[in-house]
Amino acid sequence: MSQHRGTETDFERTTIERLEQVGYTHRLGLEIDRPPEQVVLRDSLRGNLARRYPNLPDTVLDEAVARLARPDGVDTIRRNLAFHRDLMKGLELPVEYPDGRRETVYVWGIDWEWPEANDFQVVNQLPVRGQNDRRPDIMLYVNGLPLVVLELKNPWAEAPTVEHAWTQVQHYTHDISQLFDFNALCVVSDGVTTLHGQWPAGMEWYAPWKSIDGVDVEPGTTASMKTLVEGLLTPQRLLRYVRDFVLFEIANEQITKKGAKYHQYFAVQAAAERAIAAVRPGADRRLGVVWHTTGSGKSLTMAFLVGMLRRAPELANPTFVIQVDRTDLDNQLYDQFVLLRDLVGDVSHAGSVGKLRELLTGDAGEVVFTTTAKFQLDEGEMEHPVLSTRQNVIVIADEAHRSQYGFAGGFARYLREALPNARFIGFTGTPVSFAGADTVAVFGNLIHTYDIRQSQEDQATVPIFYAPRQIKLHLSRTDLDEALEDIVEGEPQDELERRKSKWAALAAAAGARDRVTSLASDMLAHYRERTATLAGKAMVVCMTRENCVRLYDALTALPGCPEVQIVMTGDITRDPPEWSEAGHLTTKKQREALKKRFKNPDDPLAIVIVCDMWLTGTDIPCLHTLYVDKPMRGHTIIQAISRVNRVFRDKPHGLVVDYIGIGDDLREATSRYTAGGGRGEPAPDVSSEAVPVFQAALAALRETLPPGQAYGAWRRLSGIALEDLYALVYGTLADDDARRDAFLDAEQRLTHAFLLVKHLDECRPHADEVIFAQRVRKQLRKALPGRGPCRDIERAVRDLVDDSVDATGVVDIFRAAGIELADISILDDRFLQTFKEHPRENLRLRLLEKLLRDELDRRRSRNLTKDRSFRELLEKTIQQYHNRLVDAAAVIKAMLEIKKELEADEARAAALGLEPEEVAFYDALSTNLESAYEQGFLRDLVHDVVQTVKARLKVEWTQPHRDQVKADVRAAVKRVLSRRGVRAEDLDILLDAVMKQAEALYRDWPLAA
Repeated sequence: MSQHRGTETDFERTTIERLEQVGYTHRLGLEIDRPPEQVVLRDSLRGNLARRYPNLPDTVLDEAVARLARPDGVDTIRRNLAFHRDLMKGLELPVEYPDGRRETVYVWGIDWEWPEANDFQVVNQLPVRGQNDRRPDIMLYVNGLPLVVLELKNPWAEAPTVEHAWTQVQHYTHDISQLFDFNALCVVSDGVTTLHGQWPAGMEWYAPWKSIDGVDVEPGTTASMKTLVEGLLTPQRLLRYVRDFVLFEIANEQITKKGAKYHQYFAVQAAAERAIAAVRPGADRRLGVVWHTTGSGKSLTMAFLVGMLRRAPELANPTFVIQVDRTDLDNQLYDQFVLLRDLVGDVSHAGSVGKLRELLTGDAGEVVFTTTAKFQLDEGEMEHPVLSTRQNVIVIADEAHRSQYGFAGGFARYLREALPNARFIGFTGTPVSFAGADTVAVFGNLIHTYDIRQSQEDQATVPIFYAPRQIKLHLSRTDLDEALEDIVEGEPQDELERRKSKWAALAAAAGARDRVTSLASDMLAHYRERTATLAGKAMVVCMTRENCVRLYDALTALPGCPEVQIVMTGDITRDPPEWSEAGHLTTKKQREALKKRFKNPDDPLAIVIVCDMWLTGTDIPCLHTLYVDKPMRGHTIIQAISRVNRVFRDKPHGLVVDYIGIGDDLREATSRYTAGGGRGEPAPDVSSEAVPVFQAALAALRETLPPGQAYGAWRRLSGIALEDLYALVYGTLADDDARRDAFLDAEQRLTHAFLLVKHLDECRPHADEVIFAQRVRKQLRKALPGRGPCRDIERAVRDLVDDSVDATGVVDIFRAAGIELADISILDDRFLQTFKEHPRENLRLRLLEKLLRDELDRRRSRNLTKDRSFRELLEKTIQQYHNRLVDAAAVIKAMLEIKKELEADEARAAALGLEPEEVAFYDALSTNLESAYEQGFLRDLVHDVVQTVKARLKVEWTQPHRDQVKADVRAAVKRVLSRRGVRAEDLDILLDAVMKQAEALYRDWPLAA
């Protein structure tokens, strides 16, 4: 192995070595003989099947290979789904033996039970023919089936990054789409950041794999290739992941593919082991509790667990009872599982007590959804009848908190009477101590923990911040406290409204006309200001349905209000008829349609108002602000604020805006969260957390700028003074790459932090300083050599600079430096005369250097001969200037000479009767043998050579795997040279010159054609 370290090839070799160490056999793709459009290694597949099924006739083996290698489907996602189904269920094939016997057999492309019976290969640089020919870095094959694609970028280079690797995979899905008919997962890495994900997913859904054993977690947000290979890609782990942790959500014509993250994988593995052990005689029926913070994929974790356990032979086709404590949660989770039928099997919903009893006394193997309240006694019953005595009934309690207790008399007791031998497992988004009862006594010990801090470190969720913005109530704090004491956590809010007089009084005060008018005005202003710089949507939580309607009326009466909808159920026997007329009372179907619209970031529905609905179990990634006008406590408050913690594009955070005073309760919830073992704060106060971050970022940014300037006062400067200020900053940053990079880092932190604090009196005055920094960043990225933005920040986060704020216009860096146009044509004699008089000649030199380098890069592929001479002259002149051997005027004079030569080249091409691309070949030939051949001979020769080369080019023809194409081009050019009368002794010299120029000029054929 090479001892050199510093190229993408080295990273590729090291990764292959890691894979070899865990059990893969390496093959070089260029040496594999197969039709270039085929990505399945059919010989490997057939060989493995023949070893595992030695008694099957050849015709059956051939049929199995054909079906696995060509899955059905009208597009890639459907073919990928069909292939996955074939892997999971096996192929049902008819067999006719030589003796006349006939039977049906199942053939599996992969032996799931005995990993060692499979062939694991790591293949690099396999050429694949498609819309455009491509060659992925590394692919992992199991029995000749390409299950994993790894795209790598050089760890030792500033660019490209892991995002470029992801972008390249997206190109593969179009150019060589047949590869993704079989793909189970993708890996992208730049050595610093290593992520895994599903090929149809956006970059935000790619995630680090941060543990090898499920106990020790790698620090940081990026994870390493070592951890991913040893934690996920070992042969046994890979098979388990593909079988149990890849799923397809199927909703009508829409198919979404998802895969587990590391915390889900290890939690399900541990929970499944406990469930299997629990069926042994005398085993504890309490399986334990999975505590995964809200927003980290708890519903999918349940589905993965059900999918794994339903296949476990020890459980003998178990029944799963998924139990929630509220109807809306029941419906949401049920709908999720219906979309995952391929993984979890048959799904039923117990809509009534009778239906529940019918389902649980029936056959085994179903997933039954029910609320806790369905386990109630019928009239005349003293105890709940036994519905099943089977040992393989597994009850999964969603949000294992206080509604799961009450054994002295209540639904939890009746559930256990109905299912006396069932096994119980709890899932929760909050620590077990949060419930206020002995959760361990009910469900058992913790199985796995994934808390807020870990989730945010992994970027599985975004941070949430809290901002108090109260509208005063005409109600004493004592009255408010007493009303809060009356709230019974977990009970339906409409029951509370009828039963709790103090709650009703508080709700009436909160819904008073003057208060609601003030609330709507402030809320809309806040939302419009927030969405001016952060694209996204908002949810408002009110105390009662009446208050929801009042706030809706007040909001929609304001000018500039975006579309608002209320999401609530109705009672036509009690509700005013005008609520129906206004469309406030919605059916389940209507609410689902609203949810679909609200999830769409491009849909105009911007704000929803709720009372109880959508506060738990609802994923709306583009939701970034929660306005709270309802007292909440404990478990409920954590659930509600977590609606805004979902990952979405470049959303930096979620924000909870408190209008009624939940701050004390949030702090109490936080203290109980940390006391229960949770790390991280559910929603730190903006003032205490975000303001120091903003102040630190502002201080860091100021350190990078020239001292003694009032950057926040730029609006009061004259036009000339402002241009001079920008020129001073640009010049300072342009002369020091480290300082420039420190500025760009600080500006990005400052922009994100200011989104949270711009409404605060102590931070608002700094808005113009932030705008100034954003302008400088934009011009630096546009005008100076250096790093570009890692991510498109404007997908979710927009700058403060807009037409209304930025009335003076953006100052152009070239103009500030005294350069009127960003064009090389500025290098003229008039400019040379004025250059030395400019006070910031360094800045101007850097700009001019960039302009000339851009022009040379543009021309580079055209003419290698000229490019070398121009570039050498430029490098030498700039180096002399930095060494202070020449002055700025001499540098400009040298640049001017280069410009004149470039212009002379264009005139020469016209005089010779050649196209620009032909001039490059003419120079390549004449440089070597101009004295030996006449100009006319060389011109006609060039015409012929260029046509010959272009007629034989293919996609990526310069790549090593296209050596045959290159050889064909070379042979054709050699024939032209011979036919045209080039002497034998000159043939190789001219041939080499032509091929070098052709490779430079047509490297990106046909894109560059």
